[in-house]
Amino acid sequence: MRANSEQNIRKLDKKEINTFESAVLDFISENSEHSYNDELIERKDIFNTIIKNVGKIKHGRPRIQCYFVNTANEAADKEILSAQRTLKNRLDETGLFYAADATLIGREELLGLWIKSQGAYETTFEIIGSASFPKSAGIEESYVVTVSAKEFTTKVLTDENGSLRKSIFEENVRDFIPFDGSEINTEIGNTIQDASRSQRFGIMNNGLTIISPDVRLQSNEIYISNYQIVNGCQTSNVLFENGNVLNDKITIMAKIIETDDQDIVDDIVRSTNRQNKIEDHQFLATLDSVKSVERYFIARGGDEEHRLYFERRPNQYGRDDIPSIRIFDLKELARCTGAMFLDKPDVASRYPNQLVEELQGTVFDPKNKEEIFYTAAYCNYRLKLLHSNNRIDKAINRLKWYSLMAIRYRVCGENPSNVTSSKVEKDCEAIIDIISKNDDACIALCNDIARRFAELGAVDRDRLRTTRFVSEVRDAMCR
Repeated sequence: MRANSEQNIRKLDKKEINTFESAVLDFISENSEHSYNDELIERKDIFNTIIKNVGKIKHGRPRIQCYFVNTANEAADKEILSAQRTLKNRLDETGLFYAADATLIGREELLGLWIKSQGAYETTFEIIGSASFPKSAGIEESYVVTVSAKEFTTKVLTDENGSLRKSIFEENVRDFIPFDGSEINTEIGNTIQDASRSQRFGIMNNGLTIISPDVRLQSNEIYISNYQIVNGCQTSNVLFENGNVLNDKITIMAKIIETDDQDIVDDIVRSTNRQNKIEDHQFLATLDSVKSVERYFIARGGDEEHRLYFERRPNQYGRDDIPSIRIFDLKELARCTGAMFLDKPDVASRYPNQLVEELQGTVFDPKNKEEIFYTAAYCNYRLKLLHSNNRIDKAINRLKWYSLMAIRYRVCGENPSNVTSSKVEKDCEAIIDIISKNDDACIALCNDIARRFAELGAVDRDRLRTTRFVSEVRDAMCR
């Protein structure tokens, strides 16, 4: 029963949409046949009051918006889209509304709404001077402005609680590098604190790049909303850290670009960051599929025991008091997932950059379920703990990438589910269920894998990196 229920949640069902339609039509009818709880009774009373007072409403009738929310992928089936149109038509036919909308919300839209629920933000700040760029395809407005560093820090970087607005750096390819780990950031800070040099700060600094879907320049003020600082994370953090010494004579230059085209955003991120020393694999942080994995890790960390952190951008959790064993960067997560779910422990055993380059289209394929990334990382985390406590055979750690693949085959059998199928979620549950326990079953699984490793004979570095050894391990685990 549980498996069927999970599948319904992950797949849009016309019957469920029809049931939703029936419930909506019953709710807006004069003589409802369904029974309602106290909350819906209250809303029904509000609706009836609105209908009785339509003469006081703009357009003479209210507008209705219906949302059918599901964690399935975007609707594409004709019958599903037909059911959506039918609901809208039925609402129009009632004559109660001047406009009726029926919307299907899938997993990506739901994630987007969740992000927005964390708090939309906007700001208006004064500028010292500005110059506009010509309009181009996908970019309505763009300016280069000079602004007081103090004004910029107060209005753009700081939230209503006086804290740094960390969410504005989500599109950045790396997070802030603390002063003790960056000579450049230390130098920026020294310049701000040096009274004789601070007035030249705006000239000496490369400036920032800000992207916003809504930019409005009027006189000496500029308005931006839901903005992202895609280049200048380091400078912004140093400014915030030195907020107490900033004054109006210290300036900063910023390019402000209005666009909501993600392709253009990605292009700007890549081009502006090329000026700095950024490894190619770090640009994977801008992929929507990688951001979805990050959101999944955040949502999954409901309890301390299972909480892991995906560091999509370097140094993202560097300033937080988090055990390093719980943090997985892009390379580490790619190696874990590639080894466990894509049968690539040989590639993971070589060089992490090679895995990212060879498998970025496979490991981070948008069709892959986010659960596989978390499951692979959690298994890696648990094996490290068990090894450090001397509870499992040393071979598990020595062949750690092969151990991840071995766990999957020992738990899920010789034909595990495809990583793009909803069925893989059940595999992930089974894996986490056994590997999360400190009981005899978990230890027995690891010792069984170690015993099967031993039967394969001596394993040197060259053998470890061959596809032939991958096949040998897979066969050994499926016997």
